[in-house]
Amino acid sequence: MRVENNKIVSLHYIMKNEAGETLVENMEHSAEEYLHGYGNILPELERLLEGLEEGQEIEVVIPPEHAYGPRELSLIFDVSHQDLEDPLSINEGDPIQLFDGTDAVVIETHDDHLVVDANHPLAGQTLYYTLKVAAIREATENELHEGQPQIETKGSCNTPGCC
Repeated sequence: MRVENNKIVSLHYIMKNEAGETLVENMEHSAEEYLHGYGNILPELERLLEGLEEGQEIEVVIPPEHAYGPRELSLIFDVSHQDLEDPLSINEGDPIQLFDGTDAVVIETHDDHLVVDANHPLAGQTLYYTLKVAAIREATENELHEGQPQIETKGSCNTPGCC
């Protein structure tokens, strides 16, 4: 079976940055599943995985414009203490959610405001992947409807779908 639309693909991978530091990896753990063709992973990764077979391994480099985009200076801005519930409990490096639901990281604290960065943590970074297709299977009707792999749960009797 090949990687193609409407297939559930299980991947083992290592993602590194330009300095060669491992950012995320699951080689020694369970493979991660995604539904091919549904935007569950970076579009460039989907494109590069298309047509591979179970057991194949590839190494790819994804530049920022095909990963999480460039770092945008407009997404680094001041937030007044008046706009926060408990500004004195917030420290540099803390993740916060702003009043409009935007996720950001505090990069500076000041007496009357914070400077936050709402860029994706991987924005501006070139990503280096080692990818191994661990398994490929047909997606279920439910997975196609939901647009992502579904976790099958087992009840107390340990039989799928029973309890």
